[in-house]
Amino acid sequence: MSFEEKYGIKGLTMVAVILGVFMAILDTSVVNVALPKMMAVFATNQDTIEWVITGYMLVVGMLTPVSGYIGDRFGYKKVFQIALIVFTVGSALCGASGSIGMLIFFRVIQAIGGTLLMTISMSLLFRMSKPENRGMVMGLWGIAMMFAPAFGPVISGYFVQYLDWRLIFYINVPIGIIDAMLVQATVPDFAGHAVDKFDIPGFVTSLLGFFGLLYALSEAPTLGWGSFEIIAILFCSVVALALFTLIELTSDNPMLDLRLLQNKVFMVTAISVSLIRMMMMGALFILPVFLQNGMGLSPVQTGLLTMPGALITAVLMPVGGALFDRFGARPVAIVGMVIMTTASFLFINLNVEWSFLAIMIVYMFRSAGMGLTNMPISTAGMNVVPKHLITRATALQNTLRNVAGSMGTAILSLCMTTHGNWAFTRLMQRTGIKSLEQVSAYGVHPSVYGPNAHQLLGYMLFLKQMAFQMGTQYALKVALLITLVAFISVFFLGKKQILVSSDAGAAQALE
Repeated sequence: MSFEEKYGIKGLTMVAVILGVFMAILDTSVVNVALPKMMAVFATNQDTIEWVITGYMLVVGMLTPVSGYIGDRFGYKKVFQIALIVFTVGSALCGASGSIGMLIFFRVIQAIGGTLLMTISMSLLFRMSKPENRGMVMGLWGIAMMFAPAFGPVISGYFVQYLDWRLIFYINVPIGIIDAMLVQATVPDFAGHAVDKFDIPGFVTSLLGFFGLLYALSEAPTLGWGSFEIIAILFCSVVALALFTLIELTSDNPMLDLRLLQNKVFMVTAISVSLIRMMMMGALFILPVFLQNGMGLSPVQTGLLTMPGALITAVLMPVGGALFDRFGARPVAIVGMVIMTTASFLFINLNVEWSFLAIMIVYMFRSAGMGLTNMPISTAGMNVVPKHLITRATALQNTLRNVAGSMGTAILSLCMTTHGNWAFTRLMQRTGIKSLEQVSAYGVHPSVYGPNAHQLLGYMLFLKQMAFQMGTQYALKVALLITLVAFISVFFLGKKQILVSSDAGAAQALE
């Protein structure tokens, strides 16, 4: 039996779709390792450089809900091709950026294409694959999601350390051109058709709400939680999100069909996937920063450390999909979450004394849990949705996941920065109280501060490093808490796989 006969989709078509997703996700992973270099090149701080990641993820979260509308209206193949062009051009512009402001702006352009590549690809595969084998198909699709993070950090580390960090963006140009030709030749055409009026109120309120929330979380360490600006933005964002929820629940043609959450299975899978994404993206942001700025690892070493874990996730994703097809989501997800939670617990003690090998092993362990968990949970939620609502369900699931990823980056960065600053202040206060014992023990005597100022500076840098480490550990504790909540949520999945092969069955499942 051929691949097409078994799964309902040609092998070369699968390659074309996966290559587009690989390209979009590759640029997310390569950027993480290059962040410390960008901070130095553009002479900026962590709060600002965070927007290179957060800005991208925010656009992904905002554009995902309308991707289904765009695909239905203009045709999925056409939109996928346009997305490839936009992403490729955006990548070239990012590489040519002359300032941090330009880079953030061009990342937004890049994110427009990247968002459509990820969401439209999922819809394409769901439309072309057979329902009974979707777990394996989505597992293969998930390979792109994990192989890109596997090779991305190594590629980025090599470019940053030995060549030019701008190549992390330029590398997408040849890949995009090749994939555009491959898509044209292999992907079947899904013609666009007339659709209902676009939900402008829902789009505007979601944009204002999510942007305001992420902006407030990102700027709070700088402006302070008690500042009028932060309080006002948080209040406006909460109001906007409340209006968005009301609009989507009462609209005949919502941009994001929140009524799908009335189904228990879909709701639980949406919550679980979002929490896992929040923890994953937040950790992917803070870990490279700690490894390079805290432990002094080179970009290449950072990439090599994270590569085995990403490879394990990529290998286990189709395995998780196959196990889902046989046993259902809950048993596979529980095993994966046990592994992930154990590794996250070990990570809360991460410090500069850890060896390269120890960090790699724990990271590989946690990545194995992700590989087993992601696809079974996602596919279980999609299988209870009727065929005519697959596009809306895909948009909702991806929106929640991507917004959660942006939130995870902002929240864990906020925790690391805020707690690190607090820890440094506390360490300084203790030094002030016991200056004679602590400073003298470091080799600096109060009577000779002037002649030995370099020793005092060294002690201050030591305190700063300790505070940075404490901030990172605090952020990883928050990540563990998020993982525990996700672990609890998977127990609410059904014991068996729910497979809906008709709209009537889906309608019954959604009751």
